[in-house]
Order: sequence, then C-alpha cells, then structure tokens
Amino acid sequence: MTRSTRDRDGAAAGTGSGAARRPRGAEPPAASDRRRTWALVAAAVTGTLAATYLALAGTSVGRKAVADDLWFFQVEALTRNQLGGRPALVLCGLALALLAGAWLLLGWALRQGAGTRAVVVCGTLWAVPFAVGMPLFSPDVYHYAAVGSSMQHGVQPFLDGPDAAGDIRGIRGGEPIWLENASPYSPLFVRLIGGLAALFDEDVRAIVVALRVLTVLALVATAVIVLQIARRCGLDPALSLWLVVVNPVVLVHGVSGSHNDALMLVFALAGAWAALARRPYLAVTLCALGAGVKIMALAVVAVIAVEAAWRQPTTARRVRTMVQIGGTGLGVFLVATTLCGYGLTWARNLSVPGLAVEPLSPPTALAFVVDPGDPPVDVVRAAALVVGALTCLWLLTLVPRWGVLRPTAWIFVTIVLTGSVVWPWYLTWPLAFLALSGIRAERIMVVVASVAGIFLTLPGGQATLPLLGRPLADAVVVALVVSAGAAAWLRMRRRRTPPVPAGAPA
Repeated sequence: MTRSTRDRDGAAAGTGSGAARRPRGAEPPAASDRRRTWALVAAAVTGTLAATYLALAGTSVGRKAVADDLWFFQVEALTRNQLGGRPALVLCGLALALLAGAWLLLGWALRQGAGTRAVVVCGTLWAVPFAVGMPLFSPDVYHYAAVGSSMQHGVQPFLDGPDAAGDIRGIRGGEPIWLENASPYSPLFVRLIGGLAALFDEDVRAIVVALRVLTVLALVATAVIVLQIARRCGLDPALSLWLVVVNPVVLVHGVSGSHNDALMLVFALAGAWAALARRPYLAVTLCALGAGVKIMALAVVAVIAVEAAWRQPTTARRVRTMVQIGGTGLGVFLVATTLCGYGLTWARNLSVPGLAVEPLSPPTALAFVVDPGDPPVDVVRAAALVVGALTCLWLLTLVPRWGVLRPTAWIFVTIVLTGSVVWPWYLTWPLAFLALSGIRAERIMVVVASVAGIFLTLPGGQATLPLLGRPLADAVVVALVVSAGAAAWLRMRRRRTPPVPAGAPA
C-alpha cells in the first residue's frame, strides 16, 4: 500500500463517512503539478539564457581577450573593451549564478515528481549554447591542438613542447607555460590529437570542433551508462542524470571546455558498469583504455580486481583472481601505450601539470601557509603523495563491503585532494562516482561542489582564488579541507549503522 493510499484510507476512517480527504496542509495535486511545471519552465529558460550569454560574452572575458582566428564569432558589444573589465566579469558571474540556480531549480522539480525527460530536455537546452560557443574557462583544448599540430612537424610530444615546431599556425591559443613543456597526456590521447591535426591540416578551429564533438558524444554515452548503472543499483535515474551529466561543472568544463576528462570518464563508468554486471575482464579493459586518455582510470582497474577477487571462496583463488584481472587491465594499458610508439617516455612527464602553483591544490596551499616567503612546495607535495597512496590502499580494503562505485569515488577524491595541481574539471570524475554511491550525504557533497566548482575559474582559464591574494587564498583552501575532514570524521563517529552504498555486494 502506498503512502498516499494510507493517507486517504486514514482520512476516510476518521470521518466515518467513507469520503476521502487530503491530510491537513497537503497541497492539491493540480497545484503541485502547476508549481512543478512552472519550475521546469523557469529552469529551462533561465539556464538557456545564462548559457547563451556565457557563450556570446565569454569569448572576451579573461586571459583570452580576443577570439580572432580562434573561433567563428565574437560579439563586440559584449567585449571587455566595450563593457569595461569589471562589468564584464560581474555579468559573467551573474550568468554563472543563474545557471547554478537553474540547475538547483531542476533538482527541486525532480523532488516534486519530474522525470528523466525533463532532465534530458533542460540539459540539452543548456548544453547547446556551450556546444556552439568558443571554449570557456580554459584554453586547454587549444593546447591539445598545439600538441597535435607540432607532431606534424616532427616534434616528439613527450620530449619537447609544441613551440619546438616554431611559429606554426597550429599552436595559436595555447598558453606559453604549456607550449614550452613536453606533453603530460597519455599516449592514446596524444595519438588521437595528432591524428586530428593531420586530418584537418592543422586548422585550429577544426581540431577544436572535432574534439568538442567527441566530448559531447562521450557525454551522451555517459548518460546512457549512468541510466544503466542507476537501474542496476536501484537509484533514481532522473536524479542520477541530474547529478552526473546535467551538471554545471560538466556543462562548463566538459561541453564548453572539451577537456579529455570527459573521454576518460566515459570509459571509467563503462568499466564500472561492466564490473557490476559481473564482467570483470571487459571492465578492466575499458578502464585501461580510459587510462590511455588520462592515467587516473587505472585506479578503477585496482578496485575492480579487488572486488572480483573477494567474490571467490578461498584465499588462493582470491589472489589468483586479483592477479589475473588486475594484470589484464595493466597489460592492456601497457600494450596500448607501447603500440603508440613512445615506450615509457611519457611517464616522466606526469609531473608537468605541477608547474602550475595554484592554491586550489591543498598540498600547494599548505606549503604556502607553512612559509609564504619560501614555501616548501616540493616537500609538502611529496608527503601528500605518500599520504594519498596509503589512503588509496586503505580504501581498497573497503571494496568487499562497499562494492565498486563508492571506493572508486573516494579514491578519486583522494587523488584530487593530494595532487600537486587541481583544476575544476578534475572534479568531474569523483563527483560522478559519488553521485552514484546511493549515499545521501555524498550526493549533497556533489551538489555543493558542483555549484562552487563553476566559480573557481574565470572565462579564459584564470583561477579566481588567487584574486584573494596569497597566503589568504591558501589559508582558505586549507581551512575548507580541514573543516570538511573534521565534519566527515564526526559524522562517522555519530553514525551507528553505516549506510549500504549502491552496488555493494549483497
């Protein structure tokens, strides 16, 4: 018997007349439907207008002040020169706030009974402006084009930076710090962007459009996989889509920014889905291919191997299964990267992103708090890597109880928090898995981080936290991390019965 049925029966029994009445204070169904409909309309219109403004005005706010030859259009009336620097930034900030508000309003409508179709319609409307506008909030996709173009001129991407090719048209738009350094990307992705540069004759706009098409297709595939995972784990499909795919961080940095994180994530989620379907060898193969785009996907291989091993009845079989499945994933990754022709030279470039000394990275922020004048960045980062590695090993011990999704989420969180550099698009992988954990507190974390995440960079890619000045910005980051950790610890202490995450072994 449903709750509404019980309410009706109880009301009838109370009156003795047999006539069903609504509980006191309950809203008539028609009024509730109207409110939900108006909320959906407001969310769709507001989010679309905000995204459209960002797509039109974002080409001229931030470090990339001019879109000439880098994109197909630029609205001069909305440029920083016409509006003024501060008004242009304020208007972009308001547009981001409206986008976040529209997303939260859609979430409210879901709680009132809206379904998957509403999420798909709103998400599509919001995504279209970002899909046709210039890349916002990061010029990384132009660096992808630069790496691919330089390869056509004989540059070895893991030995030299794109500027070793000289003054070629394909490197326009990339940031100098990255143009001067070898590529930190995984070999499969480097081969992909090299192939696109050859296919489109080093035309920057064509390469960027091709990468955007690939990332949008990856997000569509992600939506399909998320629906499959939600149904298998008994989660609300509409809510899962709202949290994972129709997410402001994903729209801004996945659709608009065209970051390779979107490509990596679709392989990682596909691997997790295959693991839930008890197909571990397919699962680790998919994750290994994802690691060929971004190496963090190898973490999912470890989780899948441990989960499959603990379903075996004896210790000997557990060890054998772990070695076989983990070895398969690692072997696929090594074979794929070797076939790219670069050997292991790419591995020494994994530290290149750390050249950016941004306060959003907790270890970097801690180093500046310890000594603002001469921050021990290298020492603190090395210590953080050790702590992160030990934490990830501990999280693997929770796989037998938690299953695949939740340990992966927290391993990704650990990688982000202990990494030498953090950018907002890095949030897309831990947030996706946290959203699918089935734990209410972790979904709340996703909502908070998703809203905050879109304000961490300005159009063009400039980080906002340094605007506070150092070491104040660093102190804010350290304080937030410590506070969040303390709150999580206190919550765990108070909780008597731990929640059962989605996808956990029965």
